[in-house]
Amino acid sequence: MATVAPLPRSQSAARKHGMKLTLVDTAGAKKVLDINRSPFRIGRLPGCEVTLQDNRISRKHAQILVEDGKYFLEDCASRHGVFVNSRKIERHELSQGDRIEFGVDDSYHIIVGAAAEPTPLIRKVAELPAAGPTGDLGRLSAVLDVARALQSSMALEDVLTAAVDAALLVTDCERGFLMLRDKQGELAVNVARSRGNESLSGDDLRVPSRVIDKALLKRRDLLSMSFDPLQAEAEDDGAGQTVRALELRRVLCVPLVKIRMGQEHETSLLSTREDTLGVLYMDSTTNILDLTAGNRDLLQTLAIEISSVFENARLLGEERKKKGLEQQLAIARDIQVSMLPANLPTQGWLVASGSSESCYQVGGDYFDVTQYEDKHWGIVLADVSGKGVSAALLASLIQGAFFSAVNLEDHLSETVSRINRYVCERSRSARFATVFYGLIARDGLTKWINAGHCPAMLVHPSGEVDMLKATTVPLGLFVESEFPVIESQLRAGDKLVVYSDGVSEATDGSGEQFGEQRIEAVLKANATLKAHELHEKLRQELATFTSGAEQDDDVTLLVLGYQGEPPLLST
Repeated sequence: MATVAPLPRSQSAARKHGMKLTLVDTAGAKKVLDINRSPFRIGRLPGCEVTLQDNRISRKHAQILVEDGKYFLEDCASRHGVFVNSRKIERHELSQGDRIEFGVDDSYHIIVGAAAEPTPLIRKVAELPAAGPTGDLGRLSAVLDVARALQSSMALEDVLTAAVDAALLVTDCERGFLMLRDKQGELAVNVARSRGNESLSGDDLRVPSRVIDKALLKRRDLLSMSFDPLQAEAEDDGAGQTVRALELRRVLCVPLVKIRMGQEHETSLLSTREDTLGVLYMDSTTNILDLTAGNRDLLQTLAIEISSVFENARLLGEERKKKGLEQQLAIARDIQVSMLPANLPTQGWLVASGSSESCYQVGGDYFDVTQYEDKHWGIVLADVSGKGVSAALLASLIQGAFFSAVNLEDHLSETVSRINRYVCERSRSARFATVFYGLIARDGLTKWINAGHCPAMLVHPSGEVDMLKATTVPLGLFVESEFPVIESQLRAGDKLVVYSDGVSEATDGSGEQFGEQRIEAVLKANATLKAHELHEKLRQELATFTSGAEQDDDVTLLVLGYQGEPPLLST
């Protein structure tokens, strides 16, 4: 880990009254940091003062320097740049309220200064009229609407704190405790506030949570409950004198329930006691308006509105996770595409044209064409069972194994057997891969293995088509499988067409498959086309057949053209 120099003594005043940063992560959660070193490094490396776990952020992305009591932000030659208040910078003197971003969407950002209490919400509450046709009910509903609106820019804890502050202001209660069920189903204090927007400790509640929980579960109505702490505590085997010691005059409890928002903003409530999220408990030592009697609407508004904050937070969290996953899949897709051959041979005694399209962001198909000196071309097309990320990972594993294999003419069967053992030992999810693997010599002699794959088709200029069918099982099924090598002789003008079952099993709108017979018919009708022309013709015919119908398998196609000796002109 790199060492970090402390601030010079001349900057002790700046350190004593140092600038603070508020780090906001991808879920909106906030963390306040002190700038206590110079340089104060920000990046992906664990040794940085602020470590950001995002692969798009540079290892050392930026740093803050303290010079003569001033704070300067510098870009450390980062990949995506550093932005302050949406403006790209190289060096910038920081001021309170500056927003620092790192050149990538939906990632971390930093606000210069400590996170403030949600006082703007409380000021809005104070501006609302106390009287009117809806009275306190309308006032409270408006308050919580504001809280939900703030949720897009505030962390969930801040929104809940604002909701408790608003409820205390409207009800004139002195203390408020938002209690939620933990993983064990017990009530635990998440937010504790006093009137005046001051934080309390969960221990300040002093009323046993089991007493509140018992009353909560004994309620007859899902959205309201009456709670006499003295009676409840007496029924709880005389739990002590805590309630009497507090000298409580009024208590208000609001059940919080699980809800789901409908597609047209309709709220549905679940109806069992197990659907209770928790409770908003408020109390006071003075006489206040008895909201637990005769104001059922207010209780129901509290329950629905505060509970909807949780639902909105859940939906927002899911959306952020989805965006994060999509970004990671996009990166994986870019990597997977980059692993396909960048340049296929377009001149010489062998030419090739190929393509691979995933039905999801990442796929389980891959192909490769590799030259060994000037005597051989190695070809492979693999199709991993299943779809998505797991199939893509196994495809990459197999691709790496073939890439590192010794592709000598006399060891073709041994190479595939070794890779089969490798896959069997490392693929523990009962997945397998069909593979067509071949070695084409300069004189046209082709040695190939078809391990459970679709029949490759050898097309002659006359229109005759030879089927190179599977002769053994796919890779990854049995450790001791044998992989016999078959020989075929290519002549000048021949094309070898290899494809995945995403081609033959592609469907139109009615569910009919493209099929091997259609592939063979297209090849016979276009046998004299060059390799790249035949590849494009097959793709066009497939696109016309499917007519935009959604496919559920990857589509991979490889066409190789044997030019013969001496080499013919480029295709």
